[in-house]
Amino acid sequence: MKTSFVYALLGAITAAGTTEEWKKRSVYFVLTDRFEKSTAGGSACTNLSNYCGGTFKGLTNGLDYIKGMGFDAVWISPVVDNLSGGYHGYWAKNWEGINSNFGTEAELTAFV
Repeated sequence: MKTSFVYALLGAITAAGTTEEWKKRSVYFVLTDRFEKSTAGGSACTNLSNYCGGTFKGLTNGLDYIKGMGFDAVWISPVVDNLSGGYHGYWAKNWEGINSNFGTEAELTAFV
């Protein structure tokens, strides 16, 4: 990830509130790959040991759904570039890259 991108994300996090404000938040955890694809439709995931198609754009599209359940913060799975099959985000191969299966740096920024 580019340093400027990391600073932009950190800026968004710090603008999200104080420690006391965060303690009052209702946080929804989501595994990015399993939440929602970028576009509606498509077939169901048949190989749960690999990527199923969830994306940053899908997360963005689903924000009203998450808010509608009463959550006011979202915690997503790791976004770094992963080894093949690392759909959950915890098999990092490049700590400075974005997992292209989830989308682009711009789509992640738009979600944040």
